[in-house]
Amino acid sequence: MASKLPEVDVVLVGFGWTAAILGQELTDAGLQVVAIERGGWRDTPTDFAVTFIQDELRYYYRHELFEVAARETLTFRSTASETALPMRHLGSFLPATESAGPVSIGTARPDGFLPSDFIARSHNEQRYGPLPDDMTIQDWGVTYDELEPYYDRFEYLCGISGKAGNLNGTRQSGGNPFEGPRRREYPNPPMDMTYAPVLFAKAAQSLGYRPFPCPSANMSRAYTNPLGVQLGPCTYCAASARNTRAATIPRPARRRPSCRC
Repeated sequence: MASKLPEVDVVLVGFGWTAAILGQELTDAGLQVVAIERGGWRDTPTDFAVTFIQDELRYYYRHELFEVAARETLTFRSTASETALPMRHLGSFLPATESAGPVSIGTARPDGFLPSDFIARSHNEQRYGPLPDDMTIQDWGVTYDELEPYYDRFEYLCGISGKAGNLNGTRQSGGNPFEGPRRREYPNPPMDMTYAPVLFAKAAQSLGYRPFPCPSANMSRAYTNPLGVQLGPCTYCAASARNTRAATIPRPARRRPSCRC
């Protein structure tokens, strides 16, 4: 017999990073939230401890963190005339599953959009002249300056590692010279470069270019975010981003009585 559960204000389907951030914000606003997650719960001690995070058999060959094609898969066809068939071997396309989702399996590059991206039509017309009326390109309606505080908030919440290239309109040596103006530095310094990118950077500099480290959602050092979550530093293993980053938001949001998962 079906039972009726208490009503809530918001239902989140899936409890990865995006839903967890929404859950945190919605409960801050006083709303009652329920998150529905098909997979199991992941946490740092049980899934991302440094004692077994380098286990290639578990994570690489047995695809511990990825979707199981026998449980749920995708259909694929090369042309519209073909019959779509299910993918039984996902190969290089490996969608994540369970709580935390994709954030637990890849090295995220959290580059923000450039100021010109928000005024795509105006920017291109200024550079190249009037565009045809039937082109779908348009300005966003919001600006980089309006969104920059939220970029900053996200970066400090997730402990992004990087080097600013533009602080309050002043170019900074060693950072991205093309980025929009930032209010402050990244919360963590850039990741250490291995030998290959060090050589590449030297070669680029010898040709007059200005290479810079890309921002990374891995921790370059131990970090405690504004919610009090302690994030361990990256161990530079083949597992890439499988570290405490997966618990950045889901864990604090889940602890709240007004957010049930």
